[in-house]
Amino acid sequence: MNPCFETATRLARAIRNGRLSAVEATKAHLERIARVNGALNAVVLVDEAGAMKAARAADRARSKKKLGPLHGVPITIKEAFDIAGLKTTSSHLPLKDNVAREDASVVARLRSAGAVILGKTNVPELCADFQTDSPIFGTTLNPWDDRRTSGGSTGGGAAAVAARLSPLELGSDIGGSVRNPAHFNGIFSLKPTEWRVPGHGHVPDLPGAMRITRYMGTFGPLARSVDDLEVALRIIAGPDGYEVEAAPVPLESTPKLTAKGLRIAVLTSNPLVQVSAATASVVEATAKLLSKAGAKVKYAEPDGLDWQQGWDDWSDLFQYMIQSERPLAERERHFDRLESPDPTRRSVARAARLSMAQFFAVLDRRDRIVRQCETFLDDYDAWLMPVMPDAAFVRQSQKLPLKIDGVGHPYFFAGTAYNFLANLTGQPSIVLPCGFSKEGLPIGLQLTGKRWGEAKLLGVARVLEKLLPPCPMPPSFAS
Repeated sequence: MNPCFETATRLARAIRNGRLSAVEATKAHLERIARVNGALNAVVLVDEAGAMKAARAADRARSKKKLGPLHGVPITIKEAFDIAGLKTTSSHLPLKDNVAREDASVVARLRSAGAVILGKTNVPELCADFQTDSPIFGTTLNPWDDRRTSGGSTGGGAAAVAARLSPLELGSDIGGSVRNPAHFNGIFSLKPTEWRVPGHGHVPDLPGAMRITRYMGTFGPLARSVDDLEVALRIIAGPDGYEVEAAPVPLESTPKLTAKGLRIAVLTSNPLVQVSAATASVVEATAKLLSKAGAKVKYAEPDGLDWQQGWDDWSDLFQYMIQSERPLAERERHFDRLESPDPTRRSVARAARLSMAQFFAVLDRRDRIVRQCETFLDDYDAWLMPVMPDAAFVRQSQKLPLKIDGVGHPYFFAGTAYNFLANLTGQPSIVLPCGFSKEGLPIGLQLTGKRWGEAKLLGVARVLEKLLPPCPMPPSFAS
């Protein structure tokens, strides 16, 4: 077996059974990174000595009766997470020499589960883009087409998993950052329920500064199978004692479901940004696939859902957190943008005023949208919808409009038009590769479930996974 072409769970099984050693698996991935990564710039910090030391220790410990679920499995970590002894910059120049003193909580949990950390993957500055262009590490390219974005902010990790440099990646998501890269690269990802997974040791927040990221941010895995998503989630979930918001909600057993009788709501496009014809076609084909297998499929959305107000509230809440520590003189420069045609600029202007009454009004409206979406999902097992309006786009300036089938839309608005909702509601969402564009680029779709309902959502995703072809491989990285 070639370890680089196996999923994390299959590697773990082979290591437990003695068919493969952790050293063999780790060496294979390190050699592939050395050979292939130069064409992608996905893995930006390689800890070869640390990985080999951990792999040798894993092999020595293999005689123990109880091994962790990822014992000896090599993985990568998004550069924004602390790994003791390695730099954590989040591609922010003032942090270019910042070395972590301890592991982030989720990194420590993965180590305890037996994972071998190969290194860290590229991110845009402060994880604030859906292209991965780092002022410190350079640009990560898409393994399907090197002219196109790999996504962001977990763009390096998604490219690494797709190109078989790593079977499993740990990412973060406040506006699609584990979901759009999975979609663009043809892999799987899971954005858990808000505060299902703790964020201690993730940048942002900035080291030593006040903790301001208190809403909507989540932390989850990217992989090449639903099994891998579940294994990773069960390792990293649960409070760690640092953040009071992280709730001790048990993660239930994943039900064994079949397509017959599943209730699936489907959204082809929303009123904010019309999806491409290719994306709509993939939605339609996937809905038909589920229906043919016995699922009850209905095109539906929550009654009275105001998509524009919801996007404004997501953006305003995000901007309130960003603006909270900025001095008045800096915020005042945005005050005159309230009438801008760009929804993001208007949001920055609103939040820059830092009105507590407006802040609580946003939270109040958020509560109502959460209730709308939770009530809607009382009648469905999952909600299927696009991840992005189109497949991976050719890399471009943020200042230019993002074009969907020739129609231009404000860049950040278009790039978050389908991802924002699950962050605003805090609901879990799983991305699966479901089809291709006419250019042969992967198109993923996301399944969203009820808050704290990851177990059921994983069960639904596993049903869909079995109906779809295997996780695709970029042709240029098939050997």
